[in-house]
Amino acid sequence: MLRLLRFALLLVASIVLSSSMASAADGFAAVPRQPGPYVPLCSKQIVFSASYLADLQTESGPGYLFTIENHTARPIRLAEPVPSSAHWYAMVGNKWLWRASSGYGGSFVDAINQRGPLFAYQPRSAATDPHYITVPAHGKVQWTSGEHDNPALAYEPSCSHCNYPGERQYKAVFAYAYLPPPGHPVKNLLACGLRTGLVDMPPKPRAK
Repeated sequence: MLRLLRFALLLVASIVLSSSMASAADGFAAVPRQPGPYVPLCSKQIVFSASYLADLQTESGPGYLFTIENHTARPIRLAEPVPSSAHWYAMVGNKWLWRASSGYGGSFVDAINQRGPLFAYQPRSAATDPHYITVPAHGKVQWTSGEHDNPALAYEPSCSHCNYPGERQYKAVFAYAYLPPPGHPVKNLLACGLRTGLVDMPPKPRAK
């Protein structure tokens, strides 16, 4: 009888332990591990767009017109440089495929989820003379910029390890994702990331 009681107790304890481990495993599985830092993609109330400007083409590269529209009820601030990164896509068949990036912040944490979070740039220490772009509530800001102003805009749609022969059609996506250094909050600093749509680019010159 005593032996039977011990067996019953061990069986109950085993079931409880197995149930607890399964619940813990389910809990861990529900929280995906994502390397940081990262920020969510901004809502559609904040719009970031860009267009290629042929009249700004110089020896240092092409120029662009950038626009940020703020449809929220509060001003927002972005740490310069804006954009903080550029990403080039090549036409392959009937699809635009990624080929190269430059700068920092603005890449998708999960490339399959294009409404998901973005990797953010976070400096370790505060800049001695930081500069910001302020967009008023229900307002917009426009500016022109090129590679000579922002190295992240360097026109690099291909590289020796990722390009394919014959590719000449490219488009760019410009992005911004920034977090202030730990312990240095910035009032009204944008806490989400921005990405433009695909921006038309001039054809890449054919290799001679």
